[in-house]
Amino acid sequence: MVPALGHRPTSAPDAARVRSARWGVLAQFALMGMALATFLSRLPSIRDDLDVSPSQLATLIVFGAAGALMGLLVTGWAAATFGTRALLWWSSILHLFAFSGVALATDMGHHILFAASHLLVSFSFAFTNVAMNAEGAVVERKMGRSIMPQFHAAFSLGMAVALGVGALVSHLGVTVLWHFVGAAVILTVLRLAVIPVATMDGMPPPNPTGASLGGPFATAKTEYREKRVVLIGLIVFAASMTEMTAAQWIALAVVDDFDRTESIGDLIYWVFVIAMVTVRWNGAHIIDRWGRVMTLRVAAVSVVAGLMIFAFAPWFWAIPIAAMLWGMGAALGVPIGFSAAADQEDRAAARVAAVASFSTIAGLLVPQAVGFLAEAVPLRQALLLVCVASVTSFLLARAVRKEGRLFRSRGSQWRDVGSATLHRDASPASVSPGATPGTASAPPAAGT
Repeated sequence: MVPALGHRPTSAPDAARVRSARWGVLAQFALMGMALATFLSRLPSIRDDLDVSPSQLATLIVFGAAGALMGLLVTGWAAATFGTRALLWWSSILHLFAFSGVALATDMGHHILFAASHLLVSFSFAFTNVAMNAEGAVVERKMGRSIMPQFHAAFSLGMAVALGVGALVSHLGVTVLWHFVGAAVILTVLRLAVIPVATMDGMPPPNPTGASLGGPFATAKTEYREKRVVLIGLIVFAASMTEMTAAQWIALAVVDDFDRTESIGDLIYWVFVIAMVTVRWNGAHIIDRWGRVMTLRVAAVSVVAGLMIFAFAPWFWAIPIAAMLWGMGAALGVPIGFSAAADQEDRAAARVAAVASFSTIAGLLVPQAVGFLAEAVPLRQALLLVCVASVTSFLLARAVRKEGRLFRSRGSQWRDVGSATLHRDASPASVSPGATPGTASAPPAAGT
């Protein structure tokens, strides 16, 4: 039985309960962002304590992606069987022990223990991620307005806080062991306290239909036959690749290629995260103003510009500017991809699952690719691999439109509409009194 701590499950919450749940879900997202950034903030120290090369570190990190994949394959079944409240509770406990195992393995320089512990960290993270997003969706439905971007912004804010703490403890000379164990205990206590607030009901359905094992891959297998779904998936793959490479390699590149301290590397990544948070918080306004396609293309240009500066700038003062441009460009690719996948309401869940699987695959492939490339060239230049993702996103951007053929411009579509209108209006019967034959209305504004 999961403790209720004064917030018993209810399927009919009042307005006050919905508001408190919103704050609880915001806290859950922020705490998980802090957990992830705690690990990322000490990657240079982890690499040194384990005495591995970039490619070897990438191999160890891939075990984490494998753990996330394993978690995704069973979370649907687990949520239907036990409920999201139980998932959040037990994944928090598992994360405490797994993250402590990462700390101990790093301190001992034990590769196998590190890989196994990191796998369990990501396995537990997958359960928490699915459950808190599900609860966020419930809150959004009860409030009747779109607030999901705020939850993801809270995640990034939590990352920014933990990166600042990581930079401080690194500067003070605190070992990875004590940093990680201390953070794991504090974050677990806070997560357990927040769970009853964040979950209004969180109980399994009384007569579950029996969600099958296989996670997003089982749910989405029929959607992979749709060309548009695959193209959106490639955009999500590119966006995930852009964000993942920054998370895993920026600080290490600053340490290795600029001979700076770990705390300085953390601060550069902090600039990236703050830029991403700022754009995400204002994402709805940006997309409404520019449309999905233009937003994706401007983002791709921003990422390439940031990467080129990061890879080749001879002056260190340019690196924060590079991180800012990179972070701004990385912010909206995944949200736009998920929104586009959900355009057809009756197939939204399966299509979101399908494109989410591309993000999981990116986690399995990207660290290895960058790590091996860094054996041949400096790490900051190996990161130029992300430019391939940005070019892909730029070229495939039209796939996120709500309507129209995939690779046809709005101007071309409008010319066809105008031609058809002229042909129709050429008939006297089709001309209304006072109208001018062959006159068509203005083309629609560029939108989603």
